[in-house]
Amino acid sequence: MDRISVVTPTFNRPAPLARALESLFAQQGLDGLAPELIVVDNSLDANARELVEGLAKQSPFPLLYLSEPRPGVASARNAGVAAAQGRWVAFLDDDETADPLWLASLARVAREREADAVFGAIEARAEGGDIGPFAPFFERRVARPSGADITDLAAYLGTNNSLFDRASCLSGAEIFDASLNEIGGEDSLLLQRLVLAGKRFYFAGGAKVVEWAPPRRLNWAYVKKRKFLSGQIRVFVQDMARPGDRLAIARWMAAGLIQSVVFGAAALLAAPFGEAARERLAARAFGGLGKMFWTPRFRPILYGRGLVS
Repeated sequence: MDRISVVTPTFNRPAPLARALESLFAQQGLDGLAPELIVVDNSLDANARELVEGLAKQSPFPLLYLSEPRPGVASARNAGVAAAQGRWVAFLDDDETADPLWLASLARVAREREADAVFGAIEARAEGGDIGPFAPFFERRVARPSGADITDLAAYLGTNNSLFDRASCLSGAEIFDASLNEIGGEDSLLLQRLVLAGKRFYFAGGAKVVEWAPPRRLNWAYVKKRKFLSGQIRVFVQDMARPGDRLAIARWMAAGLIQSVVFGAAALLAAPFGEAARERLAARAFGGLGKMFWTPRFRPILYGRGLVS
């Protein structure tokens, strides 16, 4: 039996957390796998404890509750990894739900490809309504067959819907950089460092999850802020993973300049065709601006004291 640990960080989201855990309880096709579920509560008052301990009574797998009061998504992920006992460590965010074959699909590709890490697709849906034009900004789509090497896509991946070989990828005291607790990008930095160390990533076509976007995120102001930070992350992880590699930074900044000019102009031209067309292009221009203005003074806060992403 191969033990596989599933880490779910959470912060003041009881209803989405319950929904995520119930999707994990429904996992199927787990021949040869022994799952353990780990919830890391990042709230100061440990407010998820009662919910998790109650759900543990109906869980078909061991369910561990951890309190990590040091605020920040990197600290929460590190606590989960430290507690994990599995050969593999998978991550599912508390605002996601997993397909019943999610875990089995990740593990199958990991075994067949002897992968260091495996990633699945993410479909976006709105809580209580139609997600409309916002879907592309919350999704991850991979136009490659299951089992394909996607190491070259590392800059566009994240730990939401992922599985890692614990010995190969997650050894050390602080896997996720806690200096990024409030702004995010801790997972992008880890992936960049793993790529530089020669690790290989693969795609699991059957490992599907849904990300549920709450109403507060479904507005263009939030999407632009998110895209701006995503652009920044593309660049500052290069600086943190390879200090002094100015060529990589210059390439991303040049791409950002082109993106901001092209999509900014397109947004202006699209104005007569409606708000959605204009704002969709403007959001992509904000992604380009983030690549240009990536230094610490320009970074917005999305976690902790800021808007929880």
